[in-house]
Amino acid sequence: MRSRLPIAIAILLGFVVAVPAATTITVIQRGLALNMASVSLTKGDRLNFTNDDDVIHNIHIFGPEGDANVDLGLQKPGKILSYKFDNGGAYRVRCNIHPSVKMAVTVK
Repeated sequence: MRSRLPIAIAILLGFVVAVPAATTITVIQRGLALNMASVSLTKGDRLNFTNDDDVIHNIHIFGPEGDANVDLGLQKPGKILSYKFDNGGAYRVRCNIHPSVKMAVTVK
């Protein structure tokens, strides 16, 4: 009976350790473009948008079917804006000032 307790604890700890941690991906704005056109994420992952341009940007995130629209506001050069994707679906990200600065985000 005593040998079952350590085995049960080891199994339980194995399940706790196996839970994946959220990921943070950095997207860089440079030359009035993003360094990636699209990215795939898991629910709970985060995107950090780094403005490496010498102009102000404005990150706007459009959620699945227009449900979740988030304007992260003006972003001065050198600043980082961050957004956590809690829901699945297809998102569009763009700069409201420079429409060519855009990307697609898929959250599973």
